[in-house]
Amino acid sequence: MSSSAVHETDCCGDCSNCIKCSDKGEHAPGVPISLARVGERGTVVRISGRDETKRFLAGLGFTTGSQVSVVSHANGSVILEMKGSRIAIDRHMASKILFHPEG
Repeated sequence: MSSSAVHETDCCGDCSNCIKCSDKGEHAPGVPISLARVGERGTVVRISGRDETKRFLAGLGFTTGSQVSVVSHANGSVILEMKGSRIAIDRHMASKILFHPEG
């Protein structure tokens, strides 16, 4: 499935905290940022996984509503830019960050 098809069909499942749901009353797409293309930007809509994973990613700044962009994919890692910093995380961890791409 292409990432554009994922953008249109997946729901973040966290409607009480969802940016799109709170504004329009519909479910927001939640695309794993590991599937995003280099240069793609968007808003974090949910962090999935166990509590320790959520705490770890929150400690790095990945929280609902955060703006994030993909800088590159390299050696099994995804390099993301957020709040003026670049952060490298492995693809498995990046798959836990669900975001809503701009445009």
